[in-house]
Amino acid sequence: MSKEKKNTTVTQSKKSGRANQSAPVSTLDTIVISMGLLLLLFLLYSLEAVTSPFLILGTIIFLLYPLHENAVAKNVMILAAALFLFWLFNTINTILSPFILSLFLAYLFHPIVTKLETSWKIPRWTSSVFIILISIALVIILLVLGLPHIIGQFEGILQAIGTISTQFVEWVLSGRFIKAIHKYGISDEQLRGMLTNTIAPRVEDILKGILKGTFGIVSGLQVIVSGIVNIVIIPFLTFFLLKDFPLVRLRIKMMIPKKRRVHSVAFYHRVDQILGHYIRGTTIMAIFDAVAVTTGLWVIGIQYPLVLGILSGLLFFVPYFGFITILCVSAFVASLSMGALALPMISTVSFLAVLHIVENYVLTPKIIGGKIGLHPVVLILSLFIFGYFLGFIGLLIAIPAAAIIIVSVKEWEINRKKELNQMEED
Repeated sequence: MSKEKKNTTVTQSKKSGRANQSAPVSTLDTIVISMGLLLLLFLLYSLEAVTSPFLILGTIIFLLYPLHENAVAKNVMILAAALFLFWLFNTINTILSPFILSLFLAYLFHPIVTKLETSWKIPRWTSSVFIILISIALVIILLVLGLPHIIGQFEGILQAIGTISTQFVEWVLSGRFIKAIHKYGISDEQLRGMLTNTIAPRVEDILKGILKGTFGIVSGLQVIVSGIVNIVIIPFLTFFLLKDFPLVRLRIKMMIPKKRRVHSVAFYHRVDQILGHYIRGTTIMAIFDAVAVTTGLWVIGIQYPLVLGILSGLLFFVPYFGFITILCVSAFVASLSMGALALPMISTVSFLAVLHIVENYVLTPKIIGGKIGLHPVVLILSLFIFGYFLGFIGLLIAIPAAAIIIVSVKEWEINRKKELNQMEED
């Protein structure tokens, strides 16, 4: 009996302890806590010069973690952590560039390494080293052979812009446009001065700005490749990510709590499948597009086919807008070709239009498949939003990011329907 009484006493003491822990906070405690929070906010405001998001996030977690069971406190901590990660990514995005590129290459080469490991029994580290060495050799060969031609053709396009603007002025002054202008009392001298001193320089600046911004992608590659740090770091990062790709996946899975691991792993596999198919398939199509455009424009006789082909391959990652951009730029360059003005432009536009149809309706469904499955309206909206906030990098990541968001929304809808159906059954 004494043991039973003792156990009863211990149980009652535990219950009373839990009751005390869950007891409501008194009004005086609430006032004191509120005053403390106000003073803390005032202190953070006073330390504005030295305050950092690290300090603010640490303060929020320190204050709210004891109340992590409370839904409001938990949501505040999650929101604070999400805002902190967004700030951190925006701050160190230049530092993360080698890591992002290495992850891109690891996704690209992962199936090849896996195939060599499973079929030919070649260790992952051996096949990873072999693939990276081949990639480095190809990049060096392409830079040595192609970079001088790319720079020369790019400079030729810029130099031709001045000639085009001068020819435009002469065309306006010698055509029917003059007769129409005379009706409004504008003399030839006034029109020539306005075109020469005002309109022509602005047109030239606009065209140069458009082409420099467009071909800046190509010239930016030279800066990236010439960076000694990136040249050394990217192959090493790619090697370790490629060698340990299955281990990286396993580590990511193990970080997920056991309660949500099954559902989260299924979601992770879907996202991983989307990213893998998009990166590998789009890269293959971009290489094909660059080669096809270069060859086709060279056969037609358009100047600067190598620059236009590389630009077309890079812009292939930006649906719709990439095709429109390369179509306009190629048509402009075609106007620089010798012969009848209409023939090179018609040939160029027709060739690019046919190539675009073949790529999008014949080759892309076979190589990439329907893994992305974004509606055109959603696709264009995502391009606008990501491009506005993140620039050209945003245009590149808009499609996979939007696809991941759509997958997340669909998963939430499925889970929500299951919960509603379960509630109706109960």
